[in-house]
Amino acid sequence: MNVTLPAQLFSTSLLLVTLTLATGCQSSRNEISPDYDRPFPVGAVTDAFWETQQTNAEAADFIFHDHEFVGETAELTPEAIHHLEQVALRIEHVPFPILVEQSEHGKNDKLDYERGKMLAVQLARLGAGDLSDRIVIGDSFATGYTAVEGEQAYLDALSSSVTQERR
Repeated sequence: MNVTLPAQLFSTSLLLVTLTLATGCQSSRNEISPDYDRPFPVGAVTDAFWETQQTNAEAADFIFHDHEFVGETAELTPEAIHHLEQVALRIEHVPFPILVEQSEHGKNDKLDYERGKMLAVQLARLGAGDLSDRIVIGDSFATGYTAVEGEQAYLDALSSSVTQERR
């Protein structure tokens, strides 16, 4: 029997297609795929991150920065008195310490201690109770800028925006 190559190729291809269609993919539609193949519900991955960010931001509300005191004293500025009142209202509902930002490079420990002691007295006066064990002296979360650094950053921002507008 003399069969040509195209005819033999055609019959082989036809046989393969028939077998493939007859057997199918051999998977049952009733099987449940494993959980790790499914995508996570909306927010399941990022919620923990955002909750951590929110908690850190709330803790930062209990920091008394160096600029909230009058000069090199333990006296509070008017804005800091308002801040202290807000802390007194919230302190019993949160686990955070009250942080007093230490003087620059920790140079004046006595002043830092006096500021913490003054905050404890003022909080007790406002009815928050004795919180001296929750007052901590330390670095703030963000170091911030000195006046000279802030001025330079401001001027740099202005000059770069003017340069961009001219382009």
